[in-house]
Amino acid sequence: MRWPYMRRAAPEVCATARAQRWDPAEVLRVLIVEEAAGRDLATRRMRRRAAGFPSGKTFDSWREMDSSIPIPTQRALMTLEWVRRAENLAISGPR
Repeated sequence: MRWPYMRRAAPEVCATARAQRWDPAEVLRVLIVEEAAGRDLATRRMRRRAAGFPSGKTFDSWREMDSSIPIPTQRALMTLEWVRRAENLAISGPR
């Protein structure tokens, strides 16, 4: 196995482990967690790209009247924290 995320994190983790005298099992645990997190992120990016979601949509171009979501709900969604972080939202329903 190539372990790309583990290899990328290893120099810093090993330096910290030496300075703080970590147990070898702790070093391995941190490196494995780093690898798993990196793979998870890469998989999510790949799946998002493969899904072909439209990009560039903003609430500026959103037409409230074209949606089956009640307008008060739409406005409440616009105030949530993830909107300011420009994260995606996928909504599905009966239509």
